[in-house]
Amino acid sequence: MRIVERQRVETEAIFDVKWSYNRVLGKELVGLATADGNVSVYSADSQSNSNFLTRICAAERPASDDSMCCSIDWSNRLQSTDAPRIAASYSDGAVRILQLGESQLEVLDEWQAHDAEAWITSFDYWNPSVVFSGGDDSRLKGWDTRAKVDCSAPIFNLRRHQAGVCSVHSNFHRQHMLATGGYDDTVMVWDTRAMRRPLAETNVGGGVWRLKWHPTKPTQLLVGAMYNGFHVLDVSVDALSATELSPLPEGAAVSVDLRASFMEHESIAYGADWSQTPPDASSNEGWLVGTCSFYDHSVHLWRYSQRDEQ
Repeated sequence: MRIVERQRVETEAIFDVKWSYNRVLGKELVGLATADGNVSVYSADSQSNSNFLTRICAAERPASDDSMCCSIDWSNRLQSTDAPRIAASYSDGAVRILQLGESQLEVLDEWQAHDAEAWITSFDYWNPSVVFSGGDDSRLKGWDTRAKVDCSAPIFNLRRHQAGVCSVHSNFHRQHMLATGGYDDTVMVWDTRAMRRPLAETNVGGGVWRLKWHPTKPTQLLVGAMYNGFHVLDVSVDALSATELSPLPEGAAVSVDLRASFMEHESIAYGADWSQTPPDASSNEGWLVGTCSFYDHSVHLWRYSQRDEQ
């Protein structure tokens, strides 16, 4: 297997890249969060070798001139729509909700979510009116966006992590389950109905910059652990089988176990995601994973062995 460059697009430094979870008006879309504070949306044409990506719209930079866009997320993981929303977080602590139109991104709301860098924001995919955010102030917060957000009245405001909160991801297989990670090297798993304390937590030996739930397996969680490589965790629920696609039972016991690690990067482990295409069922190949690191500008493709999934 090899990586072939299809197109090169010059941008400011990119903090986050996320594909729309469903087609929008028949198009495959990808959003970019960049260091100049912009959120840009590109459409993808898989039939073109020279113009694979075409920019269709962008959001104007926030009021703070030196603010960088740190993360984005799409609202349409479980609810397909031709007008999805994008949540964006910024280095000045702000969070924005953007509405995608045919050729523009409209700012629906903006508020000061954190007193330091807002490293991450993410939708509750089961209820996209709810947005989560994590900041360098060590705070994990939840927000109800159905009315104009009051920055002084989050749904919850927690300081369970002992350092900046860098990653938040809603489990789109199991309603009410949320994973968070931070500079304190810790991954925490929560029940969104009872956020006073996590259901489980584990130390992965490095700051948790990215968390991604597996596309089809509800217990598998990919972790980018900065100075300690990449890992796959198994997040099991005592009342559910590993393949059962059911809501998290109230009061259920949750355990977290290490299943695999990838330590081939020679710099800070940052970006990570699963391929959305399953491996050939007739082969023994594991699920394809893409990871990237910082100072060495390195991208790796590797396979999560099926033996590790058992």
